[in-house]
Amino acid sequence: MNYSRRILSRAFFTFLFSTLSLSSCGASAVLGISPGEAADKLKEGDIGFILSAEAPKVKELSRLNPSAPFYAGLLTEAAGDKVRSTYLFEAALGSPVLKVKKEAARKLIPLLAEIKDRDLAERILRLPQKPKPPEGEELITLRGAALYVLDRHQEAFRFFQDNPKPENQDPWDRAFRFLSDISRREPGSPLSPESGDFLLGSAARDAASPAYRWAYGELLRRYGNSLPGVEKTAGAGRLAVAEEAYTAALLHFENVRQIQPGLLFRRPALLNDIGRSYMGISSRREEGFKLLTGWESALRTGKNSPAPELSAAELREARYSLLFYAARIRRQQGRHGEAAELFTRALALAPNPVQEDSCVWYILSSTFTEKPENTAALVKTYASRWHVDDEFYDILDRLACYLVTEKKWGDLGDVFAQIRKGKDGATIAKYAYLMGRAVSLGYASGGGMSAGDYFTIAYREGNASFYYRALAASYLGKTLTPGTRVAPRQRSGDLPNGAELEFYAKFFDFGAASYAMPYLRKDADRYTNQELRTLAKTFAGAGRYLESIQIVGMYMRRDGYEMETADLELYYPKPFTHLIEKHALANGLHPQVFFGLIRTESAFTPSIASHAGAIGLAQLMPFTAKEVAGMIKRRGGPDYTGGNIDLTNPEINVQLGAVYLKSLTDRLGSPMLALLAYNGGPSRILRLRRAAPSLPEDIFIETIDITETRNYGKRVMAAAAAYGYLYYGMSMHDVVSGIFK
Repeated sequence: MNYSRRILSRAFFTFLFSTLSLSSCGASAVLGISPGEAADKLKEGDIGFILSAEAPKVKELSRLNPSAPFYAGLLTEAAGDKVRSTYLFEAALGSPVLKVKKEAARKLIPLLAEIKDRDLAERILRLPQKPKPPEGEELITLRGAALYVLDRHQEAFRFFQDNPKPENQDPWDRAFRFLSDISRREPGSPLSPESGDFLLGSAARDAASPAYRWAYGELLRRYGNSLPGVEKTAGAGRLAVAEEAYTAALLHFENVRQIQPGLLFRRPALLNDIGRSYMGISSRREEGFKLLTGWESALRTGKNSPAPELSAAELREARYSLLFYAARIRRQQGRHGEAAELFTRALALAPNPVQEDSCVWYILSSTFTEKPENTAALVKTYASRWHVDDEFYDILDRLACYLVTEKKWGDLGDVFAQIRKGKDGATIAKYAYLMGRAVSLGYASGGGMSAGDYFTIAYREGNASFYYRALAASYLGKTLTPGTRVAPRQRSGDLPNGAELEFYAKFFDFGAASYAMPYLRKDADRYTNQELRTLAKTFAGAGRYLESIQIVGMYMRRDGYEMETADLELYYPKPFTHLIEKHALANGLHPQVFFGLIRTESAFTPSIASHAGAIGLAQLMPFTAKEVAGMIKRRGGPDYTGGNIDLTNPEINVQLGAVYLKSLTDRLGSPMLALLAYNGGPSRILRLRRAAPSLPEDIFIETIDITETRNYGKRVMAAAAAYGYLYYGMSMHDVVSGIFK
């Protein structure tokens, strides 16, 4: 039995044992029904029996399993019942599973802040104080919050002092530490460094968080006279920015400037908030630009400086913030050339790698918008200076589209030379393949490299870009050879985080599977490839292919990952096999292509609906479905034209999708053009193709200026290559030649 099944089986037998034990002991019902019936309802996501129960009694769900209340709490919270969800999360604190306890505590902290339930706070304080950091960070915050709610402020302050803040501190932890510090201070006394950082130095994402907003509201309500006036005013400005009340924010910041201007310049977060405020008011952007650049000039020259007492480091960071937001205002105004110049000046002052990369990204983006022909030269200038290659994927993707469209093959080769030693394998593979094709078609000389040399690089970088690997393999006459290593059978205790995997298995046991992924995304970096693979199998086994695919993607993108057949089978699953193959073959479609389309459209989720209104496995719009239903009826097939078509029915949806794709193929004369039209519309694709009739289709795709459509065709092609290889014994050349005309 594989490990993912063992997890689910263990959870089942644990539940069965507990149920039998309760029955044998004459245990009472759970919320008025038998434990078995309650478990069945919960597994199906039916929480009506919880919502109709007396609120304190919902803790009875612990009789099913000590962790069950947590998952029921997620369902109840989603139903809008804060009272019962609070009781359930409290009950989950009694779970022996540390991960459940921590996540229940994380849920209770904001609830406790909002409702200030003193009885709940007292019950929390009666819980055991273990574990200690780093395992119990959330439990520590919850205990400190309980002390604060009970007005035991000195105890709360000492408790937080005895438990130092965690390395990755949650905003709620910062909020309660801040308030515990403020509550013990004399009115008007200076803020401690930690409290000052919370109020005036938080990153924008933290200052906009519910924790900051609650803490500042609490501060004004309970301790309005405890802060120095200027700091209270600055905090009010930050809160106004978080609430997008930009005019009010600027009034607050102007008051700060009148009273103590140096505070603004010692706290770059405040300057950033001023910049965001002017960006948010279109009629005042020019005013803001002049103010920010005027301040920067005064700080730089020392003439009429608004803050002459700044240290060298403070001066540098203040000037950076002023230039950065002045540049963003110019960018909003469409003056991209000026924006690029200002971002260049800001780059020289950027205090850390993140801000350096941000400046470089804006320089490239602004230049590309105004003078795309200059962007390749700037990549040569800055490629060696940026720190996180992936952050520049979108810029380099748009640049490749432009260079191919304009046939600037020399510039394409220059960009490739700059990025080929980087870590963004997807972009390296793209540029290598395009250069290989340019050389093979006689468009470019290759700079001493043959087409085969370029294709070999694209093939080797293919883990990050299956599309370009498949194309390169086709030209090289290679087939994919992923590893077939079988991981040794491992028990939970053999895996570094094995105990936590059962936390995710129980999402399925208790009907909360749709709430699992946010937790997994947060924790994924801590898990090994084998652990993530185990979880991916668990999700796939429950028919949740979208999540399974996302999980596999998490570790396939890691440095050093080597592709394995088992991972490809998870990444390209094959459910609804009979249905998809039947309708593909009935319409003269390649099954691997139709599988690739459905995986790309819906990840095999029958009930999924897009924001635009497309529904089901093949993601059909209702009006398109009616047109296709008419085609089917006229051909003597089933009549779906009466009333609304049930597009969540896999049989109906797949048949309509196959007929529609076949009609597009007949109209456009090419499987690949049909795929592009499936996403971008046939009229648009025909128009674009007529503008570039001589380009080979694999090059034509690169010229499509609609990013979604361009990438859609590549994703379906990559998936088709994988399905052809994995399930139909096809070579890459067979797949590629079957899709491209």
